[in-house]
Amino acid sequence: MNGPEKALAQRIKELRRRHFGPRGKDLFAQRLGLPADEIARYERGGVPPGEVMVRMCELTGEDLQWLLTGVAARGTVVISGTRGRHQDLLARLAQLLDRRPELATPVGAFIDLLAHGEQARAERQPRLPEPPLVELIPILEPDELPLTLPEASPGQPQPFDLARLGDMKPTPEHENASVTEPAMVYEAAASQPALIVTLEGANRQAHRCIHSAHIAQFFPQAFAVRLADDRMKPMFLTGDAALVSPGVGPKIGQPVLCRVREQPTARCRIWLGDEDNVVHLGRVEDGETEHLPSADVLWSLEVLFRIARAA
Repeated sequence: MNGPEKALAQRIKELRRRHFGPRGKDLFAQRLGLPADEIARYERGGVPPGEVMVRMCELTGEDLQWLLTGVAARGTVVISGTRGRHQDLLARLAQLLDRRPELATPVGAFIDLLAHGEQARAERQPRLPEPPLVELIPILEPDELPLTLPEASPGQPQPFDLARLGDMKPTPEHENASVTEPAMVYEAAASQPALIVTLEGANRQAHRCIHSAHIAQFFPQAFAVRLADDRMKPMFLTGDAALVSPGVGPKIGQPVLCRVREQPTARCRIWLGDEDNVVHLGRVEDGETEHLPSADVLWSLEVLFRIARAA
């Protein structure tokens, strides 16, 4: 099996895991109208006919260009790349428009009305003053991850309370950054501006934090970890930071940050499931899958946001 065939087999396996789970091979085959052993053959490296790959994408809402090449089509909405809470809604909308294409115009008009209405309401609202307390989320180096995390509940301490150390003060060196939800292709409209602040104590020890009151409000225990490898490009690049929060566990097909026993550096990968005491992690760069004993993965958290330095 050559390189392209192996990569295609990995994408078919990833597609099946995303939408039907680690043990969903039979159901996937049934929905496609194919024998289960045929799906198994494709996941081992057999190349399916073009019409079968088209049916796979129609069934799951995935991007055909991504399945064929590993690169999402420019401007295409890939349902698997959206936040988990949006996937069902987008899939239902796509199925509705497939059945009744004449609804495309009124649906588009309704979306425009929602967007413009929200903007109009925001303009009428009086601007509130900035909160008196600066909300900072620590950005850690890959080797600063703990072995255990605190319980995710109100009143529990943050795992890294760097931003609230009394003897630390912001330095003049701030960096512009962008905060986005993880995706294969990033659109400018999906990016929110943010600021990376450096705090310095009396002992000259410095800590970098992301200033985002909105994220800190909803994820008060959040922290970010700078990534040191490029195994997840183009979703994450070396030097980007992955923001996570205790209590937000992994989801099939979504990026995760893992703490692996005896390997203190952060490992960011695509979560492909945990079955038979083995954790399966996917790499975006080459489509390869890593297999680790479940006992060696001390904790795994879904990556909520990507933090990148502004260009």
